[in-house]
Amino acid sequence: MSLENNLKSIGLEEKEAKVYLAALELGATNIHDLAQKSGIKRSTVYEMLKKLEPMGLITESIKGKRKLYVASDPEKLKHSIKEKEQLLNQILPELKILNNTGATKPKITYYEGQEGLRQIHNLSLETVKKEASWISPIRSIAESVGKDFLEGIIERRAKDKYWIRSILVTDQHFDSYKYYDPTTFEKTYRKIRFAPHGLNISNAIGIWDNKVAVLSSRKEGFGFIIESEEYTSTIKILYELLWNISKPYGDMNFDNKNKSDEEIKKEEDDLDYWAKQ
Repeated sequence: MSLENNLKSIGLEEKEAKVYLAALELGATNIHDLAQKSGIKRSTVYEMLKKLEPMGLITESIKGKRKLYVASDPEKLKHSIKEKEQLLNQILPELKILNNTGATKPKITYYEGQEGLRQIHNLSLETVKKEASWISPIRSIAESVGKDFLEGIIERRAKDKYWIRSILVTDQHFDSYKYYDPTTFEKTYRKIRFAPHGLNISNAIGIWDNKVAVLSSRKEGFGFIIESEEYTSTIKILYELLWNISKPYGDMNFDNKNKSDEEIKKEEDDLDYWAKQ
């Protein structure tokens, strides 16, 4: 690589490099000679000198009535680079704060309408690990994305042997949803629990990898995905609390008719506990 290209690699522009190299070879010189040596027109040489002087790479002197220009010792280039490095180190923390794509800064993506909500469900299939956790108000989800689409998502997951845990919201029981049938749970790679009675959640929440998705009801028609290690970790803890007070199908009654007073009181206490967390 030529000296000119090397100088360009450390930050000088092409014409700045040519003028500096010409000045090094000529010693104390004038604009006319610099123009001839560098092959750059005089007006441009003058502009390059105005840029090189603040860098400390060219100094100006007066000899009689003549204005001469002298290239600084090449060691000055090393000092200039060190000064730039020190400045960069000073401003680097502020630059990192401004960086929207930094690895530690959360990313939030917003979606609208039925197609937007469907897109979130499709994205939930593109996991690093083939697993996810959901809070599923089935009626709300079916109304917002369509029952056939929702059932199709279940079938696509099952085809890929993609396990999910799903907490079904019992206050939104949806009789025409075929995957309410408990005989389908294991076949479709789902571990199902039922949220306590009275916990009427209308928004679906999905958790996978380092992402948390929230999908509204059809009424509001929006959703978003938050990509954040810390936030996802927090939501996972809250999910485990709800999972632990939710019940498997075999322990679940959809009404209170056949429950003892103690069972009803226990469910109410569980609900109160969850609400206070």
